[in-house]
Amino acid sequence: MTNNLFGQEFQLFYESPINIPAPYHFEAVFTFSNFYEVNPSVKIVIQYIDREDFSKEELLDEGLSVDNSFEWTGSLPVAWQNRLKNSFEKYKSGSCNPKDAEPFITIELKDTSTRVPRFLAFEENLIQEFLQAIFENAGKELPLFLGFQFKDIQGNWYKFEGELSFFDLNFTYTNGNTDIQTISDWETLQDLIKWVFIAEFQSDKSVDELKSNQSLAIYPGDGRWYIAGDSLRKPSGNNHYFNELEDKLRLLFL
Repeated sequence: MTNNLFGQEFQLFYESPINIPAPYHFEAVFTFSNFYEVNPSVKIVIQYIDREDFSKEELLDEGLSVDNSFEWTGSLPVAWQNRLKNSFEKYKSGSCNPKDAEPFITIELKDTSTRVPRFLAFEENLIQEFLQAIFENAGKELPLFLGFQFKDIQGNWYKFEGELSFFDLNFTYTNGNTDIQTISDWETLQDLIKWVFIAEFQSDKSVDELKSNQSLAIYPGDGRWYIAGDSLRKPSGNNHYFNELEDKLRLLFL
């Protein structure tokens, strides 16, 4: 693809996989303008499907918005402009014919021709992260607050806490001092977060405050600390999970 294809206004259409039922099923239209300029803009319109049978209380209990639609217009930060550009330019000509477990994803250009991603599942992850970024920027959701306590290979213990921003694609954190630092290696951050959340979290054993300063522990954004071997359990069959978790934390922070 060349830049000319995206030089004018174009739209990205997304729909949840058909096997995802209400109240989670939704459609979204992203309208991009000036995509290759310094300040590209995007308008997003989301419509949730078949929510009529759900009460406000039921939606809130599921942690969902009670609104059936959502609209947002704003500028794309440079990090997201580059990330989306690298993805969109790999789309191929054709139409999208997803299986029940796959999303519908299609770009329609100004001349009404269409482009589709080569791998729907991979592209869906990107779009879900982009939606998370927009919800964060619109104030509908907060950045994910995370905490990590671990030791280095010499046995010295560290504790870092901060916010993972999907909009800025970074992690801004402190080690308990006044110094604030930022990690912008999003791929490494993604790898760490994916690894963290395959663990088993036992909330009944978790704690509000981490009293021990010499325990491998995770604060996964739910207001609680989880200690390895107690409230934080290894995934089934992965006996080296905690060692690999500490290796990833050392690589990222030290």
